[in-house]
Amino acid sequence: MKTTLPLLLLLLSSLALHAQEIHRIATYDNTYSTSSGILGLTDTAVYEYSWYAETWLAFPSNGLARNEEAPIINEIAACNNNSHNPSGIYVISDTAVHVYNYYASYWYSLANDGLQRVSGIVQLSDLSVRYDTEDEYVDVFVKSGNQIYQYNRYTQSWYALPNTGITKAELKTTSEIDMQIFPNPAKNNSKLEMKIPNSYRGNLTIHLYNRLGKHINTTTVLPDGSGTITIDLNLQGLSPGTYFYEIKGDDFSHVRQFVKIN
Repeated sequence: MKTTLPLLLLLLSSLALHAQEIHRIATYDNTYSTSSGILGLTDTAVYEYSWYAETWLAFPSNGLARNEEAPIINEIAACNNNSHNPSGIYVISDTAVHVYNYYASYWYSLANDGLQRVSGIVQLSDLSVRYDTEDEYVDVFVKSGNQIYQYNRYTQSWYALPNTGITKAELKTTSEIDMQIFPNPAKNNSKLEMKIPNSYRGNLTIHLYNRLGKHINTTTVLPDGSGTITIDLNLQGLSPGTYFYEIKGDDFSHVRQFVKIN
């Protein structure tokens, strides 16, 4: 029994992984021989490949944001921070960045003070981390709205890097963009209304995501110069629950949450 139990646990872990699909990966220069430093992210879990066991092993999800029972994990990034307890493994879980602690087997959230918000919802995407050898600490970067932010561990706040030099065009803040879905809660046939600056002439892409951050579809529209765009939404076939629409232009982005009902 002592021999078969570890094999059974490894088999169950492997089956759990293959029931889903890895849609994000991250690697780091690992100094431990048993684990590989190769990470995989599915819809609801973080996995690390083990050289010793020759299988993917799931991390505990304690501390992550959840929708009902399912953990919410949107992005992953990692680096070797020369310490095994705070792992150097970071994820975006809903509206906060979390770091995994091996010692506690727990994901601890970073404060989200300073990040851009739309209707009170923190905007987060494109997570990246690095180990600063001079400071001997992990630098954490995320994209929030139209800027890149760096986390300051002393003040526990995010600070925006200037957009100087990226483009000569004036960057539009998310406050200039308005988007709403009506009715909300939405039904099978609803409408999406957007208000953008009249001067904007580029294409717009509208991305639909489920509550776990999985992409569902994309729609592209060309503004007519009126400043208002209304799109008929066909939500037929979507299960009831929480969804997100993201509108992206050449120099702005905006996210709106809505609830789908039968």
